[in-house]
Amino acid sequence: MKKDNWVKISTSFTNEKIKAVFSLKSSAIGQEASRQSFAKAVGFNSKRLVIPQQTHSNNITFCENERKIPNCDGTFSDSSKNVCSIQVADCMPIYFAHKSEIVFGLIHAGWRGLVNGILSKSAFTLTEKKYNLIEFEILIGPSIQSCCFEVRNDVVDQFDRQFIIPKSDEKFQVDLQQSAYNSLSQLGFDINKITIMNDCTFCLDSIYHSYRRNGKNAGRMIGLIGIK
Repeated sequence: MKKDNWVKISTSFTNEKIKAVFSLKSSAIGQEASRQSFAKAVGFNSKRLVIPQQTHSNNITFCENERKIPNCDGTFSDSSKNVCSIQVADCMPIYFAHKSEIVFGLIHAGWRGLVNGILSKSAFTLTEKKYNLIEFEILIGPSIQSCCFEVRNDVVDQFDRQFIIPKSDEKFQVDLQQSAYNSLSQLGFDINKITIMNDCTFCLDSIYHSYRRNGKNAGRMIGLIGIK
């Protein structure tokens, strides 16, 4: 995966028809118009962008001709006319690509979406369309890592203890990526086809935006996946 103003995610997938990218801080992505400009810069048709209106939900949509989807945090498609997109600033961008067919997806998985079952909803969406989960390759992109994702007692109990690192009596670190990896494998995805990028968006200030680091002033990274 090459880093310029974006990360070329496509190299993580064996399906040569798939094109996937993730913007860096240097891309200066902001509002919707910038998302369209980014799509053009990486070679996608910006008119084909599918834009979910993210709410940290577990809602997943298999897209046909939709362009804006309310209350949604993940989209899948089997159409070359669609380009799935999300925006993140610490949450996990999780890319899905079928190893040979034109089927792909992209979800925004924050801790709320993760504990509320966004991954099981994704698996259900694909199996409902009669796709075999073991045929998919998955990449968990740059996101806040356990070194910097800290929660208190009111949140930590929602996670499996094996992914929790006690820090003090009231604070805990949580490994969201390994939690997602474990859930994906339990749902029936092939563990040998799941890749985790270890870049921490909080730590790498010069490369990535981070909501936990910069609060409301934080920018956003954009993830895109579609067909070349």
